[in-house]
Amino acid sequence: MFIVLNSKKILAISLLIFTAPALLTNTAHAAKGYRYWGYFQAAPGASSWTAAMTGPSTKLLDGAVEGWSFSASNDVVPATPPSNEADFATLCANTPQAAGKIRVGLVINFGADAIAPVNEMPPNTIETCALVKRNATGVDVLNATVKVRNDKSGLLCGIEGYPKSECGPEIDMPDATAPAQQSSGEEKKELNRDLDFGPLIAVVAAGLLAVGLAVGINRRRKS
Repeated sequence: MFIVLNSKKILAISLLIFTAPALLTNTAHAAKGYRYWGYFQAAPGASSWTAAMTGPSTKLLDGAVEGWSFSASNDVVPATPPSNEADFATLCANTPQAAGKIRVGLVINFGADAIAPVNEMPPNTIETCALVKRNATGVDVLNATVKVRNDKSGLLCGIEGYPKSECGPEIDMPDATAPAQQSSGEEKKELNRDLDFGPLIAVVAAGLLAVGLAVGINRRRKS
């Protein structure tokens, strides 16, 4: 049994085939998220990061490590912890204990180039040790070591002037497969390789050829 398609139907199928990659490309870049400072902590004796469940208002203990990471995340992609280990012994090796004070390690990672605001470049990671008053909080540690910028609600917006002015904006999530600082042309090539439409187009083209043969055979039978 042959299915007879007229020229208009064949044209419609062809248009769908060749526009499908563009439709999929637009869908791939449709994911939204937010760009902001992720907050992480490591308790005394720990060396791995744990996402903080509260703001930086919890009282800290000597030997703790605070971590901040400029990240892009949404409901699917979590904020990225600092790439440097929460190594208190190394961070505070040259900071002796003092009466009435506690030592807290601090790591600030400014994120990947791929999520940097337009015309801005992430500074180098900060690794230091803060000597602060006993019962100090994460806010106290930041204020004692770096320059911060907050919005009216107290949300941390910038550290050491980065980013310059934004504060937790909604953004298009970056392509996880694209290397940092790719040009737009390179991004398109990378995306095409990832989606790999070659096999799909080959299969559909074969299908169209079969349809064309069926139409031709049917016409010859009618003539």
